[in-house]
Amino acid sequence: MKGCIVPVVMLLAAFLCYSQKTDTTTYARKNPDSKILKFTNGNWFNGATFEQKPVWVKEGILGFKELAQQPDTIIDLSGKYVIPPFAEAHNHNLESSYGLEKRIKSYLDNGVYYVKLLSSIKKRIDPLMHYYNKPDGIDVRMAHAPLTGTDGHPIAVRKRYLDYGYFNGLFSSIEEIESHGYVTINTLDDLNEKWDQILSFSPDFIKLNLLYSEEYEKRKHDTAFFGKKGLNPILVREIVKKANASNLTVSAHVETAYDFHIAVTAGVNEIAHLPERSNGKLIHKEDALLAAKKGIVIVTTAGLVTKKQDRPNYDKLVDNIAANLRLLKQEGVTMAIGSDNYYDSSVGEFQFLYELDIFTNLELLIMWTKNATRTTFPNRKIGELKEGYEASFLVLDKDPIEDISNINKHITTRVKQGVFLN
Repeated sequence: MKGCIVPVVMLLAAFLCYSQKTDTTTYARKNPDSKILKFTNGNWFNGATFEQKPVWVKEGILGFKELAQQPDTIIDLSGKYVIPPFAEAHNHNLESSYGLEKRIKSYLDNGVYYVKLLSSIKKRIDPLMHYYNKPDGIDVRMAHAPLTGTDGHPIAVRKRYLDYGYFNGLFSSIEEIESHGYVTINTLDDLNEKWDQILSFSPDFIKLNLLYSEEYEKRKHDTAFFGKKGLNPILVREIVKKANASNLTVSAHVETAYDFHIAVTAGVNEIAHLPERSNGKLIHKEDALLAAKKGIVIVTTAGLVTKKQDRPNYDKLVDNIAANLRLLKQEGVTMAIGSDNYYDSSVGEFQFLYELDIFTNLELLIMWTKNATRTTFPNRKIGELKEGYEASFLVLDKDPIEDISNINKHITTRVKQGVFLN
């Protein structure tokens, strides 16, 4: 199944329907320090297959027409295959300085140039920003504090890290972390009163947390569910309206098929988790159809289920994940590869998806390049190899449409905004 050829019409229906409800202006980041380069004898990915053609780079931007200026360097790719770089559409592992350079190197070595941080503490990550968003580094996009209900996720996580001493010098109590590491929203008045403060942290997008919202009333005052609950589901539509009016997209953390239903009907831009990794229920077909119609992106995070390998129902959970992925694929929902694995990246998530044998090689390639990149940086000209797009790409010594296994081990050259990374 891996090497199956999928008709272009089906691919367009299944994967190219992505649309933003906010500003759709796109731009390319130029790099004036990039030399004028000419690449010859390379097979360049066009979204469906590979074409051999010469390509020029000027100021870190791709071009397919010969330049008037002589190139500073001509690179013969000797028949190798050129694809867009990969993205990590869900992680949290670039906020701490501990082992940071090693993590960044692992991302870049594996061809992952773009990382979407679904939550971060601005006071903690600001001193590290010199590592990011530059031609020779990884690019990050951040939500900062997610919106949740009283004692909802991620407050228990923040408290645990506070107790471990991870926030020494930043915060001395869980109450001080409010607005930095989470924002408690219980009513529409809360949302209106706190909105300017939320915007004051300059989030790149808004993240909201839905956890077991079918049991919202049962859990909201029960201390047994500390950290295992989220927003009142009736607030989600208002949050989306407010965010989109502020030109921000919305990413929703979901745990259950009902959470998925709430997020889809409210019109979020992205769903940050494949639901039902623990309970084994199926997404409703009607919700999958609606997600496809609205252009909502689903970030896979399917590999998180491997943390439950010691459970007696593990095989059933994997079967449920596979069934949900097949449904989303069947109904043409746009999917992007993201892991939410602090100790790994989308590399491990890709491998898990590959081994499920649900997607063709071409589908996996689009999910990891175009889709993951676009949901991470929706307004940048990246994730595809087109005229006027940023000159960021990977050169492989084998055709990934024919064989995508161990793809990271076949990277021979990495270029980002016209800069060679190796």
